[in-house]
Amino acid sequence: MVSVNRLILRKFKNIAGSRYEEILNSYRDFFLTEEEMVIPRFKSILIAIDRYSSNVPEGVFKLIEHYSPERVLVTYVVDENTCRLIRETLGEEDADKFREKETALAQESLYRVRVALKALDVGWEEEVVFADKTTHVETLMGKYDVLIIGKQYGLESAKTHHISPLVFRIVQHVAKPVVLY
Repeated sequence: MVSVNRLILRKFKNIAGSRYEEILNSYRDFFLTEEEMVIPRFKSILIAIDRYSSNVPEGVFKLIEHYSPERVLVTYVVDENTCRLIRETLGEEDADKFREKETALAQESLYRVRVALKALDVGWEEEVVFADKTTHVETLMGKYDVLIIGKQYGLESAKTHHISPLVFRIVQHVAKPVVLY
């Protein structure tokens, strides 16, 4: 590993002259220490997807392969409030049709993720859940080391937001690393 002193010396060689110590002290907080340069080991990863963020890019799977976690949970979350509203306004039959269509869409999305995870040879599980999208992810994060979530999770239209308000809330409330795709 390259030490901070050698990094600064190399960067400011023949430029800093007598100001080397001043530069070193000024920029010390911006460089990683030797301990911080170690890549953390993530044993468990949570991947949260929904109908708006189900196209998980290849780069995510390369990241998972790099960390080779012991377990990965892929959770497909369908908004329970939508199911409740359909049941209350249109009736139980339409609510059941909605659940069936969402479950079929979830299985289709999970299939693509399943194929990619099988190729990585990591332990993984999948689930389809009808729940509140933010609460479910925040609750699960107590058991996982890192969260992987799409920027459009929970957001139907991306015209006004580059990142979903739900994702923004989750990132603010989760005290663990988050990877956005």
